Formats: sequence, C-alpha cells, structure tokens
Amino acid sequence: MHSTVRRGIVLGGALMCFCGAIGSQVARRTRQGETAAGKKPERKPSAAEAYRLNTLGVAHLNQQRPADAQKYFEQALQADPKFAVARLNLGVALLGQQKLEAARAALTEATEQLPNDPYAWYNLGLALKDSGEPEKGIAAFQGVTKSRPNEADAYYFIGYLSTQLQKYDDAIAAFEKGLELNPVHASAEFGLARALQRKGDTEAARQHLARFQKITSEHLGTPFGAGYGDQGKFSTAELPVSTAMEVPAAIAVHFAPEASPFVSKSTGGTPLAIGASTGACFFDVDGDGRPDLFLVSGATDGASHLLRNLGNGRFEDITQAAGIHLAGSGLGCAAGDFDNDGKTDLAVCLSDGVRLLRNQGERKFEDVT
Repeated sequence: MHSTVRRGIVLGGALMCFCGAIGSQVARRTRQGETAAGKKPERKPSAAEAYRLNTLGVAHLNQQRPADAQKYFEQALQADPKFAVARLNLGVALLGQQKLEAARAALTEATEQLPNDPYAWYNLGLALKDSGEPEKGIAAFQGVTKSRPNEADAYYFIGYLSTQLQKYDDAIAAFEKGLELNPVHASAEFGLARALQRKGDTEAARQHLARFQKITSEHLGTPFGAGYGDQGKFSTAELPVSTAMEVPAAIAVHFAPEASPFVSKSTGGTPLAIGASTGACFFDVDGDGRPDLFLVSGATDGASHLLRNLGNGRFEDITQAAGIHLAGSGLGCAAGDFDNDGKTDLAVCLSDGVRLLRNQGERKFEDVT
C-alpha cells in the first residue's frame, strides 16, 4: 500500500511524532454546527452532560467528599431532571452528611422512579434506620429482597431493625436467612447472638458470639462500619448502565484520490513506492521551516525512509544521502535533540533493538547507538 501525506500540513515549528501507518488516501471532513467565526456554539444541558456530572459526583463520594458530590448530582438533575440515578445518588450524598430529611425525600422519589433498583431501596432503608423509623426501614429493605432475594446484607438490616422493635423471632429468622446466604457475615452473626440473648436463649447466643469472634479474628468477615460504602455493597452511589441516546448527524466525510507526494530524485521525480509503515516522525531536518518526514518500515524485507519536504505537498527520498541504513521492520520512532546541539536527532525502535541517529547537520545522520 502506498503511503501518502496530505499537503498543507502545518506544524508551527513544534516537534511531533506520530505512530501508525500513513494511509493511502486523505480524508477531508466538515464539522456541522460551527459558527462562521470557527467557534463551537455554547453547549446546552443534555443527557450526556448529566451522565458526566453524575460520574463526577460518584468520584467525589468515593473520595469521602459528600458535600462536593451533592453539588454535582444537583447539576446533573438540572441538566436532566428525569435522571433517576442522579436523584438516587443525591440521596446517598445527603445521607453521607446526615441530612436525613432531604435524603429520605430524594431516595423516596428514586424508589418511585426506579421501583426495582436495589440501591434506591437499600439507601432509603439506611436513611429510615438513621431517622429512627424501624418499621419503614424494614419495608425498604424488603424492597431490596424483592429484586435481590439472595442479598444477605438486606436480611441483616431487617434483623437489626426487628431487634429494635423487640420482634426477636422475626429478627432471628432474618439473621439466619442472611447467614444462610453468607455464612461468614460477621454483622449477621453478632446480630443473631444479640437477638438470641434478648429472647433468653443464652446458650445459643454464646455459640453464635463465639462464631462471630472466630470470623473476625481469622479475618473471614468484617462487621459493618458507619462510613460511606461500609454498610453493604448497595450502600454506595450507583453508576448507571449507558442507554442508547440520540446522536448528532454523522460528520460528512469525502475522499478524493491524490497522486503520491513521494518522489525519487534519482528517477527524475517519478513517484516513489514506499511500503506499509508502523511509525512516523515529522520534524525539520535541515531548518528550512518545512516539516520533513521519517517513516519506520513495517515489513521485514523493507527499510525505513527519510523524506525531505520540497514544499507544495512533495517529498524527496534522501535516506541514502543522509547516511541512514535501517533495514527490517520497526515499531516506531521519536524525534528530539538528545545532545542539545540545536539539531533534531532520531531514535528508531526496530524489531532487533533501538537505534539512535545523531543529526550532524547538512541532512546527514550518524548512528551513535
């Protein structure tokens, strides 16, 4: 495949190194929606922006910064008022600040919008627990078990709140269900021991307390804490699964054939066939202000080439004249002044190692590897 370079590339004197094959055709594209001055119109709130803001909020919660997270979730809801997951996460951020009334309101609305989402019901249960409303909290955690019947953490909190209501039989049943699902659930084991003791079954309570101590001492399980994410896997914010969103119209792309800009001086300016390349570096070899091009060969039987920019989109192969002899395939290249003499040198990664080529000036290079 012949490699080509689109005419008119302007680098502004900056050193640029590109890795990848140089394509055989040039793509010209026109972006829609730009103003006559070349500036993009001001971005309006959208579902995509709401997703971005929600993700930032989750990141701040993961850093234990619920107040900052709250601001991002509120902005996400301004961008998309129907974004239910952002409302859920807002409730989690409010709960993390113990703004219980506001948290309950946000999470209640989230359960209405997301009736089968375990995160919504679970965090609502936590908010109701902290608000001293155990009966409503039990109902919320039961909402978790409807969609996640094997969620041991939800059964633990049902048992915990049932113990507060002195419904010890219900508490014991819930703790036992949690331990059936997760035999090393430390908090459920401790809760079961306490419920049995309060019911008057001292011997059974002692056995489960001993098991709790074994689980924790041998690090088989860890009791719940009070921090963000320390009260079960659903006690965190939620990242929504991306859904199909409306996308803008496709960018118009037009292809036009162009003659090869690579010419060989030795053949009277006829096009020069250069095989596939795995790397390219643009840099000014001779200080004439035009970006020249070094191509790394992608073929085992090929060779890398140094091409001098003649202007008007034309390049001349000066590989041999420059004293460069790099046969075989390579992986890439980098251009830079390694010895601070003001001339740009080359480092070329070949399949058998790296070659360092020092720019001697006058379009000559020396292998100083």
